[in-house]
Amino acid sequence: MPTIDTFGPYVIRRMDHWGDEFALHRDCEYLGHQSKNLLQVLIEHRGMPPRATGYKPLETDVDAQQIEDIVAEISRHNPCMGWVLRGYYCGRGRRKNERWETANLLLASANLPMLSVDQYMDMARRGEERVYGLLLGIARAA
Repeated sequence: MPTIDTFGPYVIRRMDHWGDEFALHRDCEYLGHQSKNLLQVLIEHRGMPPRATGYKPLETDVDAQQIEDIVAEISRHNPCMGWVLRGYYCGRGRRKNERWETANLLLASANLPMLSVDQYMDMARRGEERVYGLLLGIARAA
């Protein structure tokens, strides 16, 4: 009886969720750009706000953070694969066009060689396989 791989589609869904959570186009949302002026703050607090307690830390989804940690670990050993995975999942547009260009921009900014479309797609596939293996190891250990 043939076995059906349900873990593969699960890993792809997790990586798609990671890409949405860590999308590159969202990179400027939390950098502290002024979104409201002092008058707006006074109106919201009905007067002077309480003493500042510091900035609220960024909140991320636990599942997406786990994939982020895995991709960061992959990047330590193979930086090119890490950038390709970020371009492939965290970029915008079509995966074989705009996201390939994004991946090449990320590679160029890291002083790494640029990739052809075929090399990019192959490296993204091998990166998925590596994430699959690491997640499978985590699942078996639990």
